[in-house]
Amino acid sequence: MNLWAVLTVTLCGILPTGAEVVNTFIYCSEYFYKGKHPLGFDQNAKQICQKTFYSGYYFASLYSTVHRIPLYSAYTFSFACNNQEGRKSGNWYIEPQLSQDEDPNYATMPYMKSYTARDSGNIKVKQSIDEDYKHTGYDRGHLNPNSFQCNDGRGATFTLTNAVPMDACFNRVHWKDWEAEVIAILRQQDRTGTAYLVTGAVPSSNVLEKIPKQGIFDDDDDRDFNRVTVPTHIWTAVCYIHPTNEEESFSFGYIGLNKPHGSIHVKKITDLTNHLSTLYVSNNLKIFEDDCTFSNQKRKSETVIKKLGRRIQLPMGNRLTMTPDVMNTLHAAMSLSDDETVTYPAKRGRITDLKVDFIYNNVQTWLRGMEAMKLTFGLACVLSTPFAGRVRDELRRKRQTSEELVCRIAPEVLDSCATSCLFNEIARDYYCSTGTMTVRCSPTYSDIAVNGERCKSDHTCGHHGSYDYYWCNTESSWQYCSPPLPLGKTDKGKFCSSKRNCAKYGYSYYWCDLDDGSWQYCTR
Repeated sequence: MNLWAVLTVTLCGILPTGAEVVNTFIYCSEYFYKGKHPLGFDQNAKQICQKTFYSGYYFASLYSTVHRIPLYSAYTFSFACNNQEGRKSGNWYIEPQLSQDEDPNYATMPYMKSYTARDSGNIKVKQSIDEDYKHTGYDRGHLNPNSFQCNDGRGATFTLTNAVPMDACFNRVHWKDWEAEVIAILRQQDRTGTAYLVTGAVPSSNVLEKIPKQGIFDDDDDRDFNRVTVPTHIWTAVCYIHPTNEEESFSFGYIGLNKPHGSIHVKKITDLTNHLSTLYVSNNLKIFEDDCTFSNQKRKSETVIKKLGRRIQLPMGNRLTMTPDVMNTLHAAMSLSDDETVTYPAKRGRITDLKVDFIYNNVQTWLRGMEAMKLTFGLACVLSTPFAGRVRDELRRKRQTSEELVCRIAPEVLDSCATSCLFNEIARDYYCSTGTMTVRCSPTYSDIAVNGERCKSDHTCGHHGSYDYYWCNTESSWQYCSPPLPLGKTDKGKFCSSKRNCAKYGYSYYWCDLDDGSWQYCTR
């Protein structure tokens, strides 16, 4: 009897990390915010509670046997470990229960295991194997990063049901930098709080975007080709819940293109959800219950988003398009500044003014772009006269259309706001937080009066006090401004023109101009 007990313990000690295919995530619901798993993903994907044979569950994954990749992994951040990245020798683990149709013996194995070449024939029918990644230029990219976990939890991340093909440069440089910055932010929070995270991958709809790809010198029988779908995007959503102070809770997300120099952008959870709804072609997609958003946590979320934007999104996005003249001027200034033959006095190039124009093809894309810019960087893209200035080159004339809008980047004027002045979809108006309450605000959006005059630089369009209309000071006097988006609608169902959006303009009724130059009564 004693010998049997000793033998049992020894065997358990060498059994690998485990996982279990389940019909419901209820067994590992602790890794989801409020115990609710994301919605709107492939209903045929397999739910997996990732566990060890000799311990509990460590995270959860939703796995697509069609694409042979996980669609997402949900996990919590471990505040206890030092976050030194782990490594695994040999093959990564696979999930036997995904392949029980090929081998009934796998049905009784509720844990992930290593596999042999003899096993791979059955295993690879519904999931990836290490061979799929070899010599492809793609890493086995963790969704649940091993650096976010400790001890056995870290080992549990080395399963192919937690891995997707990530471009090697994207994974090892760009995505890794963002993971490190998120770790730094979470480590600054109260350790008794809980950080819920979901990291996912968007499978490419292009059937040719699969690995391994067959090269011109590869024979058909060298190995199986075109098996594992390469994701177009990788994304992460973060929801930190403070144990006692709701104002210290926050949420944010970020998403990147799975390419060597793929850009990564930070977003609000609502914006990330909307973006993913388009990418996954899902009408009811939901990452977190109630989007992990609270009315009095807006300030903390915005602070974190701006920190990520300035500390990592801006440095990684240093890819500017300049005209030859601007580039030549910049190079000339820098070459004079860096001239080693001049020892004294030192000459330092200093940029004293910078003008950046953005061109949008319609007012809706401008509104979305400006809201993201305000949230991430605290800057506004203020509407200005299209193609203003002395230089009107042929390229600009060819590109100009009646739909294009030109705006210039300028600091956001916050007045009494502690956060950016952002559009509220439910209230259909602009609001910000003062730090103690949410109030209606006047966004920084335009320096053009409704009659076409330019506003003074220190008095652009806004409410400017208790007035219920938008106005600004001009060189001659003051003028009404067209209110910011969204566009109003006329009583005949037509959208107002952005040049004279729906407002009273000194009359007792609301009216606006249409694109054809006529006017109609309207409502905001």
